[in-house]
Amino acid sequence: MKIIAFTGAGISKSAGIPTFEEIPGIKEKLSVEFKEQNPNEFKEAINLLVNNVKNKKPTKAHKILAELEIPIITMNVDNLHSKAGSKNVIELHGNYLKDNIVLYGQEMHNSSKAIELIQDTAKSAKENNEKAILLVIGTSMQTTFANILILIARANGMKDLYIDNNADEEIEKFFNLIKM
Repeated sequence: MKIIAFTGAGISKSAGIPTFEEIPGIKEKLSVEFKEQNPNEFKEAINLLVNNVKNKKPTKAHKILAELEIPIITMNVDNLHSKAGSKNVIELHGNYLKDNIVLYGQEMHNSSKAIELIQDTAKSAKENNEKAILLVIGTSMQTTFANILILIARANGMKDLYIDNNADEEIEKFFNLIKM
């Protein structure tokens, strides 16, 4: 069985990192337009974002994905997948440590790499007569690109499965169920 994890803010909630929905007004301040019109407020918003993630530790879910060497596509900028030991991490929105956070109105990093990973994994699964799964963990699916990835996975024969809440517990149950 071939598995790719596609992660959003929900996987990092138990590490104490709030989602954008839990920080009123932050989303609106993380755009190119806002940065140009309100540089001081923009810096405050970036500082708030960075301070919310910089000293956090990987969760059980991050560690399980790393131990099983599951390739990851993430919308998170928190670096927790790498801290957990994952080697194959595609960061769509950048990484706070690299100071390359993608703002609304900018092109995402690595979008073509994410699509390639899905296509290559699906192709490999077909060639080896295996199942391929896109395991969607903790994402609200409110971005266009998240929905495009799901459509690409489906078009390439992958099944999409969702873990929306309690990522630490549910991911462990999932992998115990399939016994990887």
